[in-house]
Amino acid sequence: MLRGYKGFIVGLLMGGLLMTALPSMAATNKTTYSLTEAGYPIEVNGTVYTGQGLPVLNYKGNTYVPLRAVGDMLGASVAWNNKLGKVVISSELAPCNSAFCDVKVSGSGGHYTVSGKGRVFEAVMQYAVEDGHNYLLEGHQMLNEGAPAWSPFSLDIILPPEQLPSNGTLMLELFEYSAEDGSRINALSIPLETFGTN
Repeated sequence: MLRGYKGFIVGLLMGGLLMTALPSMAATNKTTYSLTEAGYPIEVNGTVYTGQGLPVLNYKGNTYVPLRAVGDMLGASVAWNNKLGKVVISSELAPCNSAFCDVKVSGSGGHYTVSGKGRVFEAVMQYAVEDGHNYLLEGHQMLNEGAPAWSPFSLDIILPPEQLPSNGTLMLELFEYSAEDGSRINALSIPLETFGTN
């Protein structure tokens, strides 16, 4: 008979412990958030995010866009660092606007190579080099595709030594002409080289 009471008491204690543990476990449940799908477009550097199967969400006036999509639109890489347990977004911060992106310059002494991507009307990209006072070189280049597609480009710019400034910065201006009124639009200025700073 003592054995029966012993089993009953052990069972009662176990049941009591379980009953007190369950409410405390329920108290630690996670917070839920109610997000709604954003009904407005998201534009990054002139490119509209189209969703690609992942919606843009809104929570209390804040907009949430998938990281990978934003990274791609900004020309940045998005990766998961498993060792550190975090998302890493990185970019070389190459100059960019709605018509020109990923622009990189190499060279010196009047010989420069400029590469990047362009998205211009009728695939005609314009460029000019100036020294802060005068235009030293102006030209255009045909790209493989016109807007809205991005098309790679590479320019070789050669300036004679007598055109190089003794002081100041040579600037490259990339732009396109407006189809509406012929004005310069989407201008992006990039330094080529600075002289006389010794």
